Amino acid sequence: MKITIIPSRTSLNINSTLLKRLNLIIATLFIINISACSTTSQDISREEKVVKQDQNGKKFVYGSTYGYCKPYPQSKPADIDGVKGAQITNEKYSVRGNKDYKVLGKDYVVWRDLDSYIEEGTASWYGPGFHGQKTSNGEHYNMNGFTAAHKNLPLPSFLKVTNLENGKSVIVRVNDRGPFHGSRILDLSKGAAAHIGVIPKGTAKVRVELVKGKVSSQTTIAEMNGYKPFIQVFSTSSLERAQEIAQDLQTAISENIKIYNKDNIYRVKIGPITQNNSQKVLEKAKQKGYSNAFFVAE
Repeated sequence: MKITIIPSRTSLNINSTLLKRLNLIIATLFIINISACSTTSQDISREEKVVKQDQNGKKFVYGSTYGYCKPYPQSKPADIDGVKGAQITNEKYSVRGNKDYKVLGKDYVVWRDLDSYIEEGTASWYGPGFHGQKTSNGEHYNMNGFTAAHKNLPLPSFLKVTNLENGKSVIVRVNDRGPFHGSRILDLSKGAAAHIGVIPKGTAKVRVELVKGKVSSQTTIAEMNGYKPFIQVFSTSSLERAQEIAQDLQTAISENIKIYNKDNIYRVKIGPITQNNSQKVLEKAKQKGYSNAFFVAE
């Protein structure tokens, strides 16, 4: 099979549902100081977090403060006995709002196929200025409901949020993106913030814990990405390494494999592939050990 090396072009794709919120954020950044990395429940220092890498050699951090990150695992399921708020449902992930995205020049990764997540950090809230506007998954925001915005969780997801300053908890349904203020990890609706006493101070130190429903047939990653005909498997600054990966993939995948070169960064991609075959090809790539493979356009 021929391996093609071609130049790549990139495009900036910001979710249109975020634009109105970004206007307020940009204005705010001129008058606030962006705080440093937040301390998490795992008590891992910033230095320890930065050196972690995935199997592609790409650095990542745990938690939701950074763009390229992974969720902290829970040691046990969240205790939601007696906790009020959003009704936990078994709905599938939305086909909107679950693409990786870029805001203010920073890339954000959506945590798909998520089973476990816990984190401690700063939560804020948003209300009247956004009431009735569309959230990132296309719903209309109800400031009096029990919802939240998160940078990385798949939409919708459910969280138990505990205000560590007073011990009050609430269940929220995550249906929006944000916050993009410094190291804040969650933006609560006014109703949820009022329930746990966040409104008087504006922000609070919270613990967030994933609450899982049981979905028999989850939305596929291809559907969440709006289907793109290529799968990016690997990126590297070494052409030789990219060629090795491409050769390795050929042993298991009978699709075309291309190496895209942009600014001396080589991206190994499979495709173009059909939508009917897309999930099967992605699973084959992951079985070969490339668990971070994802759908992209050319």
